[in-house]
Amino acid sequence: MRYLKFIPALLLCGMAASCNSYQKLYEAQEYDQLIQNLSPKICDGDLNPKHINWVAASYHKANQADHNRIQELKATGQPDAWPEIYQRYVSMAGRYEALSCLPTQLKKDINYAPLDLDEEVMMARNKAETYLMAKINQLLVTRNPDDAAEAESYISQLRHTVPSNSHIMEYRRAAMLRQAEKVLVSFDNDKELSLPRGFAGELLAFEANTLPANISNFEERGKRYDVCVYVVLKDAVCKPDHLDKVSFSETNNGKKAQVSDYTMTKSATISGVVEFYDNSLKRVRFSYPFEVTSDFNYQYTTMEGDREACSQETLSKLENPTLPFPTDESLLLDAAKKLNGLVAAELRR
Repeated sequence: MRYLKFIPALLLCGMAASCNSYQKLYEAQEYDQLIQNLSPKICDGDLNPKHINWVAASYHKANQADHNRIQELKATGQPDAWPEIYQRYVSMAGRYEALSCLPTQLKKDINYAPLDLDEEVMMARNKAETYLMAKINQLLVTRNPDDAAEAESYISQLRHTVPSNSHIMEYRRAAMLRQAEKVLVSFDNDKELSLPRGFAGELLAFEANTLPANISNFEERGKRYDVCVYVVLKDAVCKPDHLDKVSFSETNNGKKAQVSDYTMTKSATISGVVEFYDNSLKRVRFSYPFEVTSDFNYQYTTMEGDREACSQETLSKLENPTLPFPTDESLLLDAAKKLNGLVAAELRR
């Protein structure tokens, strides 16, 4: 039983230590940390006057500091100010949300007034996004490794500011490729699919001088590559020949003709993933899926009867000769050429 006597004393020591830590946060002007730690307790009913005073003072002092800094940044008129302006608006909105659960009377007591920041936050976000994208593009277009390294910091800001920006992954891949001294592009038939002869050649047949100087599609023995771009084929599907026929009659001054319109269709689709393997990290840093289709669609017309019965439209269609369906192999090779164009465009970004 004697041990129970120490429990109240231990509790008091713990409470004192806790209060001291809160006071230290306040004195160190770590206002957001203090609000984050104490606001849930107050919202749950712990109405310690000292805690309330610290939170209220932290809330107003932090908001005033952000407001002053925002006005100072806006006064510069510089576009590079918008990322910080946006983050400070976000901080103000976050504090407001953190205290939204306080009792109504307590909100009045601490002068918790409504903050309508939605419009300002959206405007600052848009301006920050515009600036960051312009800066990233400016640094990446030089293809200088040092500029690409600097661009990474702005890409990180963009990811934090607008996570939904559709260019983020494109920027990250481009920055990695520009910082690499040597990049190798190669083909990987992941499923060991049956492919026509020359498929890999068509896929990797990049036109001369169209790729950056640090990117090669031919592996040199003994050379170390910083990044390997693997075009990994997962599936190749060829749809069978399909022929549609529509027949109708045409007449003109008692003359008749039976006309048939034919539509030939066939396709081949290849799909997989492009992987960007970082040799320094020994892992794939980025990847994106691809699906490319080579379509064959051809129309021709036949006629039985008197040509003078045919309309001008039909007569023009009769000029199209009858053709055989392309082979599966030819369509797969054409799909490889199309994929080559997509990969080349990615590597040139």
